[in-house]
Amino acid sequence: MNVDPTQLVNVGQFAPTEPKVATPAHADDVAKFRQSFADAAPANAVQAGQVTPVPHEMSPEFKAVLNQFDSLNGRANELGRLSEAMKANGRDLSPSQVIDMTLKCHELVFQAELTSNVANRSSEGVQQLFRQQS
Repeated sequence: MNVDPTQLVNVGQFAPTEPKVATPAHADDVAKFRQSFADAAPANAVQAGQVTPVPHEMSPEFKAVLNQFDSLNGRANELGRLSEAMKANGRDLSPSQVIDMTLKCHELVFQAELTSNVANRSSEGVQQLFRQQS
């Protein structure tokens, strides 16, 4: 393969970019964004599907679901901080510390799988309700 010198790119000209940290968006944030996007549309614009207004208050059930996800995120962050502290210690971990960390990791995985299972079954139930109504 022949490369013309004019096709080469000098990578030294590019400034390093900082990695972007993605923050998770909650479903109510997405719904509020859709509503504000629909409100900002011009009055004469023809919209294929109208966006129904979203109430600003969430149901207690929906809040409980979001709290469960926030709890999982918090526990994962806590586990990450604990592992970083153990790594920064500079000493080898004792067997009890290894077992304790393994237990906490397995507990987090179990909670995540359980939450995922409940979310999937709830989603399947909602889909079934929509199919029955149509």
